[in-house]
Amino acid sequence: MTGATVAHLIAQGTRELQAAGVDSAHFDASNLLAAVLRVELRHIPVLRNDIVPPATQQLFAAHLQQRTQREPLQYIIGDTEFYGLRLKCDVRAMVPRPETETLVAVAIDRIAVLDGRPVIADIGTGTGIVAICLAQALPEATVYATDSSPQALDLARENVELHRLADRVILLPPGPDLQPLHAAQIHESIEILVSNPPYIESGQINQLQPEIRDFEPRTALDGGADGLDCYRQLLPACQRLSRLQLIVLEVGQGQAEAVANIGRESFPSAQVQIIPDLAGIQRVVVFHL
Repeated sequence: MTGATVAHLIAQGTRELQAAGVDSAHFDASNLLAAVLRVELRHIPVLRNDIVPPATQQLFAAHLQQRTQREPLQYIIGDTEFYGLRLKCDVRAMVPRPETETLVAVAIDRIAVLDGRPVIADIGTGTGIVAICLAQALPEATVYATDSSPQALDLARENVELHRLADRVILLPPGPDLQPLHAAQIHESIEILVSNPPYIESGQINQLQPEIRDFEPRTALDGGADGLDCYRQLLPACQRLSRLQLIVLEVGQGQAEAVANIGRESFPSAQVQIIPDLAGIQRVVVFHL
């Protein structure tokens, strides 16, 4: 394999990814090359005329092949950024979405005005990033994180350790919904519950982009026939959390009113807020109990 410059490899990679139907072809090619060169993406323009060693070119070609098969960029390079934080990311959990930053921002804003040392439950933690963001922003808080997937919890543990938060982000043994809180006998301590549960309609999953449909854990996506199964299970179960003051939930497009009504059935006196994300989609439902 002959020498090739950074600029040449990015141009070549962009063409290959475009041919495979990848919308963000140039961005992804640049990220993949930055990853194999072990440099930050912002340094790539400065290095455009540098010759890339043959072994690095081979690794880049292998990563390109993975991306042409529509494997998510974040899984290939092994990390991603969310809410200004880096985290490990792989097939054990769903890739964090930009819209979930709205969930985090709303939760931080609502929790920050509460008195004392908040005790938070993050249900369905996945990579652990929501729990980590809350603990970073709220230094007096303790966050208990749950997930039904042991593999996701292993990844979350790596991210919690990466951010040195193991003393305040407590990962519970795997289990569905609120079962881990009851098993650990901490359900009566929980004051705030935050969750980004699966909310995609089962019948819509096969129509999603290949990156999601073919690679991300289906259990992290599938919300049942109408996408609302998890809310129907979670919100009534919250009645058993005797100290609960606040519930903050992410929802799918068009689901906010339905989720608000599900919550009102369990908490008729709750104050309910629906908050849009940056795209104007009603994304977060808040219950003040």
